[in-house]
Amino acid sequence: MISDSIIIEEQGLRDGLQNLPRILPLKMKLDFIYRLVDSGIRRIQVTSFVHPKRVPAMADAEELCAALPQDKDVEFSALVLNNKGLERAVDAGIRYVAASISASDTHSRKNANKSLRDAQKEFREVTALARQHHLVVRGGLQCVFGCRYEGAVEEDLIYNITKYQLDCGVQEMAFADSTGMGNPFQMRRILPRLQEICGDVPITLHLHNTENKGYANVVAALETGIKQFDTAYGGLGGCPFIQGATGNIATEDTVHLLHQMGYTTGIDIQKVASISRDMQEWLGSPLPGLMHSLLM
Repeated sequence: MISDSIIIEEQGLRDGLQNLPRILPLKMKLDFIYRLVDSGIRRIQVTSFVHPKRVPAMADAEELCAALPQDKDVEFSALVLNNKGLERAVDAGIRYVAASISASDTHSRKNANKSLRDAQKEFREVTALARQHHLVVRGGLQCVFGCRYEGAVEEDLIYNITKYQLDCGVQEMAFADSTGMGNPFQMRRILPRLQEICGDVPITLHLHNTENKGYANVVAALETGIKQFDTAYGGLGGCPFIQGATGNIATEDTVHLLHQMGYTTGIDIQKVASISRDMQEWLGSPLPGLMHSLLM
């Protein structure tokens, strides 16, 4: 059996809520955050500082951040897409930010209203401003393993943008299968090269389960040495600007798989599952994850 620790970052409060037909009340968001902390999760992306008209579910970002638990062992982070978002994060007291751009020009225009070239230019400005405020920045690339609009993404482009972001001074890198098009062969081919490029900079894999390959991709990524994954309770999530987008790999399902394989996470999946069941009841429709129903 393998004995090793895997880091899970919970994305259900950000990625998980941005594409829902209803807006989760602030009180429920905070309740879920406190319960996620109690479950043992130590990295939680709680919101994004984006324009509320484009993503109404994140309109309460400042109010949410002001009410976060004061737990020094938990990293609460937020997504920022531009200088304005970074400035809002600073004012809200967030110390960890994720700054991500798309490897697809078409998706970049739909998601951030910017060409890939302009997005890269602004990325450098955002990271420079973040350094001035002594923030920890997780860089990132979306649509790494395929784009619904452009198809396959050129691998050399992925590697070159990764080098560019590292040159901007990010402390971590995240690579997202935003469309869920990735497959295990890609994981085994691309991830070792990315690890070589990143060196000592930690890598997180952000997987969506759109084509039902998310958990196979987890296993393939583990085989390459990846030790950090983004997940969302119940399998919530999906980019509003990707055609046919569906949720992230579910926190409970991923942790259950990892524990069966002999990895440790420090996470109580029963406690996460109870959050997913409450979310499912509030939403009035089933969530895509499976373990929250099996763990009742």
